[in-house]
Amino acid sequence: MKATFSFLKKTIVVLLSASLVAACSKTGPAGPQGPTGATGATGPQGPAGTNGTNGATGATGAQGPAGTANVIYSTWFTPSAYTVTTTFGITHLDYNKSAPGITQTILDNGTVLTYGKLNGYNSSLWPINQVALLPITIDYQIGTTTNIDTWSAYAKAGNLEIDLMSSTNAYTSDAAINHNHSFRYIIIPGGVAGARLSSPPPDYNNYDAVCKYYRIPE
Repeated sequence: MKATFSFLKKTIVVLLSASLVAACSKTGPAGPQGPTGATGATGPQGPAGTNGTNGATGATGAQGPAGTANVIYSTWFTPSAYTVTTTFGITHLDYNKSAPGITQTILDNGTVLTYGKLNGYNSSLWPINQVALLPITIDYQIGTTTNIDTWSAYAKAGNLEIDLMSSTNAYTSDAAINHNHSFRYIIIPGGVAGARLSSPPPDYNNYDAVCKYYRIPE
């Protein structure tokens, strides 16, 4: 009986202790959030990544046209006298114009355009101040014979030659030709014939279009 009482006493003590522990271990409400801590120091820079492979080379673009700063042009000039030469029985009247802008580089890679105003002809054959690119041919009658005048231009370093050839050898001296014909040349360096711009170069036979495109005063 004494032993039983002692056992009950210990059991009660254990239960009370467990109750106290359970009561003490209950979680209370969360406290307010504390302030944000200071930003830490920046870490060291990481190593550079490896270079990517090069992309394929794109196709070469089209050549641009010449800029106006590269184009050389003369004023209109009127030959004062022609030199008469005969080759294989054909008479030529020639006039040589000094043209320092015509270099060997231009001859090898560029373009020399020569235009004529053949105002020495009757206006029914050649309208006054009409301009055309040489070579120019003009057909007309001498009596019952058809004559063909051919005007050509030949460029060499430093010089431009204007040449007149008649199919019937109608001109045998300088005095036989009218001196109201005038000419001008335009030099377009090689590699830039088409650089100003996004539009293609003009038809060289169209004098007005050439002057407008390259901004050449007429």
